[in-house]
Amino acid sequence: MKKILFLGLALCLLGPAFAAVKLPAVLGSNMVLQRECNANLWGEASPSKKVTVVTSWDGRKYTTTADESGAWKLAVATPEAGGPYTIRISDGKEGVTLDNVMIGEVWICSGQSNMQMTMTGNYGEPTDGSAEALIEAGKYKNLIRLFAVDRVPSAEPRTDCNGAWQEASSASASGFSAAAYYFGRNLADALDIPIGLIEADWGGTRIEAWMTIAAAQEIEPDMLANDPIHGEPNKAARLFNGMIRPIVDYTARGFIWYQGESNIITGNYLLYARYMDKLVSLWRAEWGDPDMPFYYVQLAPHRYEGTDGISLPLIIEQQLIASDRIPHTGMIGTTDIGHDLCIHPSQKDIVGRRLALLALTDTYGLQGLVSHGPRYESVRFEDGKAYVTFKTDATLGPNYAGRIQGFEIAGPDKVFIPARAEYVPGKMEVVVSSELVAEPVAVRYAFRNVPKAATLTNTGGLPAFPFRTDDWNDVK
Repeated sequence: MKKILFLGLALCLLGPAFAAVKLPAVLGSNMVLQRECNANLWGEASPSKKVTVVTSWDGRKYTTTADESGAWKLAVATPEAGGPYTIRISDGKEGVTLDNVMIGEVWICSGQSNMQMTMTGNYGEPTDGSAEALIEAGKYKNLIRLFAVDRVPSAEPRTDCNGAWQEASSASASGFSAAAYYFGRNLADALDIPIGLIEADWGGTRIEAWMTIAAAQEIEPDMLANDPIHGEPNKAARLFNGMIRPIVDYTARGFIWYQGESNIITGNYLLYARYMDKLVSLWRAEWGDPDMPFYYVQLAPHRYEGTDGISLPLIIEQQLIASDRIPHTGMIGTTDIGHDLCIHPSQKDIVGRRLALLALTDTYGLQGLVSHGPRYESVRFEDGKAYVTFKTDATLGPNYAGRIQGFEIAGPDKVFIPARAEYVPGKMEVVVSSELVAEPVAVRYAFRNVPKAATLTNTGGLPAFPFRTDDWNDVK
């Protein structure tokens, strides 16, 4: 009898030990599940055991069988927005209960330092409106839920991450992405439904770190030759593997993205549209939805290689090309914010609101909102003047403080001169001229890293995107 007991104990010690049910960090109490869809749940259980899931919003029971390694996955039908609810998961042993679960809208919030910048700002860099927003955060505890993915680079895909869902509060919101929090708060105010925000960002990182090596090599086949010069978080695929892969099974509505500064610094910004196209298609494929909205932020004015340089407007051109090329995307303007000495604009409240405006109009179909800033459409030259036409979802200006600032004009000598610019009454046009340029052939607007002034807006107060009518990359 003692031998049998000893043998049994030895087998238990030698064999693998399995928890009854283990869930990834991103599935937990306080979470928001995407409404009116089949939302994924997954985890580990005893190998080959039947896993049962019961959802309190309808009392429905779902079952699946864990595979030989204990992995399981299923989808539950979610109702219209509401909560709180519970979800009970069991494999016949001691189960797991998820409490305080809300049903609503889920957004993935990613990028580099301007997405990472928190509600309390950085050292010497404040976040506008944060005191008021944090004081009011507790009012949103049932409307805004927050999950931050831990910042871990990885050479191989991770299956899980660290983090926990939290209700909105002054404590939880203070260390969360300001751009994302303001985005979520505006959605919650407009839709009056729960909003789940998943933050996955890392300052100072280039776009290549957020996609697979194979995807990056489709743009630059020899990309890995320069990879060793970058720090670990900045190597190709390290953040896709470490921070995106653990959350790709979490059903979501869409993405917001604030990144690109590091690609100006690394010098491959003229390929940025192609990189964005590849990143968006990769992420949509990973989430299993080719139409997931992807909204992003125009890079704001900053000196980079010099205030009069043009690397910034050149990458903004790439960002605009991406918005034309990739369906269900949109970019917000930031020409009116930023600082030559500070790469992190304090106006994250404006950034979040403008991102929310895009989502509210283009994804949720709200009427009456102005969400798209003026964008250059065409130009004609007549009688020594340039007539520039724009497309926008509101009329242009006018700015009653005076003439429009930020325009430059050039003749055949390719020398750009600050220009006089005025709205053409009743039209989506601006007339641009200079007494020093008799025969203009090109116009630029805000086409500097730090424009001295740029005041072109629509009547919704949204700034025009920088543009040029020429293709002179070597002319400043």
